[in-house]
Amino acid sequence: MLFDIRKHEFEIEGRKCSFETGRLALKSQSSILAKMGDTVITVNVNTRPTNGEYDYFPLSVEYIEKFYASGKISGSRFVKRERFPTDDAVLKARMIDRAIRPRFPEDYKDEVSIIVTVMSYDEENDPLILAINAVSVALMNSTAPFEGPISGVRVGYEDDGFVNLLKTFSKTSEVEKMDYVVAGDGETFTMIDAGCYEVEEEKIIEGMEKSLIYMKDWLVAQEDFLSKLEKKDKSYEENKISEELIKDLVEFLGEERIEKELKEQNTETHVETKKQLYEKFEGKYSKSSMEEAYEYLLKKAMRKIVLEEGVRVDGRKIDEIREMDTEVDLLPRVHGSALFTRGVTQTLTVVTLGSLRDVRLVDDMEGEREERFMHFYNDLPFAYGDAERPRLIPSRRAIGHGMLAEKGLFPVIPAEEDFPYTIVIMSEIQGENGSSSMASSCGSSMAMMAAGVPIKKAIAGIACGLVMGDDGNFKVLTDMIGTEDFYGHMDFKIIGTGDGVTAVQMDTKLKGLTMEVVKETFARSKEARLKILEKMAEAISESRSEISKYAPRVVQIKVPKDKIGEIIGPGGKNIREISERTGAEVEIEEDGTVNIYSSSEESIEQAKTLISGYDFHAEVGEVYEGKVASIMTYGAFVDLAPGVAGLLHVSEISDEFVKDVRKYVNEGDIIKVKVVGIDSQGKIKLSIKGIKNK
Repeated sequence: MLFDIRKHEFEIEGRKCSFETGRLALKSQSSILAKMGDTVITVNVNTRPTNGEYDYFPLSVEYIEKFYASGKISGSRFVKRERFPTDDAVLKARMIDRAIRPRFPEDYKDEVSIIVTVMSYDEENDPLILAINAVSVALMNSTAPFEGPISGVRVGYEDDGFVNLLKTFSKTSEVEKMDYVVAGDGETFTMIDAGCYEVEEEKIIEGMEKSLIYMKDWLVAQEDFLSKLEKKDKSYEENKISEELIKDLVEFLGEERIEKELKEQNTETHVETKKQLYEKFEGKYSKSSMEEAYEYLLKKAMRKIVLEEGVRVDGRKIDEIREMDTEVDLLPRVHGSALFTRGVTQTLTVVTLGSLRDVRLVDDMEGEREERFMHFYNDLPFAYGDAERPRLIPSRRAIGHGMLAEKGLFPVIPAEEDFPYTIVIMSEIQGENGSSSMASSCGSSMAMMAAGVPIKKAIAGIACGLVMGDDGNFKVLTDMIGTEDFYGHMDFKIIGTGDGVTAVQMDTKLKGLTMEVVKETFARSKEARLKILEKMAEAISESRSEISKYAPRVVQIKVPKDKIGEIIGPGGKNIREISERTGAEVEIEEDGTVNIYSSSEESIEQAKTLISGYDFHAEVGEVYEGKVASIMTYGAFVDLAPGVAGLLHVSEISDEFVKDVRKYVNEGDIIKVKVVGIDSQGKIKLSIKGIKNK
């Protein structure tokens, strides 16, 4: 028998779903075909023993969206084959990674490859939520020692309360105030990724409690499907640190030295200590095992300092924020800039304003769309004190950090009709020691206010860490630093205004976070956020009333809808000519709104005059500026406006006898003429002489 198909059908919120295996990818260790409505994805999991090749867990997650899934072809004229994942696909892969990673044993070091492919997309049922649950099933059906299952759900909040969202949308709206993706086991959380419209902490916590209930149906469906499958051997080569090695290192180094080196946070000191360990125990233990044991002792020391002594490795109190400094206008010629410093974590953020022609065209499985607000995160090696060569392609981490800040800033961005600009923000990380993504949200908020972007409110972000004892005792650490991130148990980032939360992202090294930890973290982060907003207000407290003199000004005018095609012209000929003649950028919207951009007031006025000319009606006695279109023996034809021309007869050029018209005017000249008559057929008579003799 070629196929051994096992299938389980079920319903979630009235939507028909199924998990299936045995039909596709027969050589794959675990292959799942998952459906929700007409959205179909495949998940393939494969593992490879590494025999101690790595001193970390080499888990890779790829999320691949195919254009054919929604019956679309890439809009690119040159590349039709999908190659690089979109930023959105990268973010979804990172969400899945963070949801499952905590559920593997700490000493598991085999390679695990997870590939999610969206094969069919009905533009209604969310492939991400389906993917998180299908990945859990695929891992449970593989040889990987995954301690699941876990479930992923999306929680929304509308006027009538919380909803279990299974539909797809790219960003939250004023109607759907929460787009809250969480993963967990129905009791605790392994991942949070959310965008909100200033939702109060209490409301978010209520939504998270609801999410634990929403997870149950998915978890039951997974268990029912797995009960139909044969259980696979999940044994693996354990890589636990030997007790003898730990004992030898403690005797050699001493607990006081270990704590001292932890508090110093000096990489060079750690490197030197490891060299001493290699020399002392060469031949008895491997270098990798000694390094792992040394890191374990540092982690253990940090937990002792925090839980038993109630202080941080850098001497701060548990809820203390590092010293901060805020500054704007560091860069004189950019449209807006701000420097935000918290400890040695530092970001220099730059805002650039452009016309609506500068929007980003996103081309993906959902089709083409335009984005006028973008935030990018750029971290070069010097920010870490490293001497490596810079990456030319942004890492997944850089993409994720940039999009997290963008998600947090999005709710305060002014609407296009109120501020018809494309807004691009670049956060250039100058120093990295704990949550530079949150520093970039603070710097971006200040930079936009400095640039004159009328944001609705100031935004700030803070990251909290966690140290959890074996007995369940825990401490939430406000304003987490790198050491606390590396040796601690969570990275919980929250962005918001003084009135509510706009974005959340959490990952953890624990099997899951309890509601108790979540509640305390929200309370701590709000307290810290308010303090940060106060510090930011010392540099700038509200958006400036004027944009930078180096940024393009915009003036809006309205034209009749039936004139839009005429203004644009065949192939954009007319609008290009307006831009060339005036130096202004011109954008026309479907409702007849015309946006004119230029740093020169004169340029804007010239463009306004030319555009207004398309609704032009000449009046006798008025003087106009026109372009000489053609020369005849009896005079010249002058374009007063697109499609509107008048005759400048030789007798109206000069008081002298005009033998050669070209001695006075030539094609292309911009001249002032007066309308001296309009006949019954609408023909316009022009005069230069009439202006001079006035």
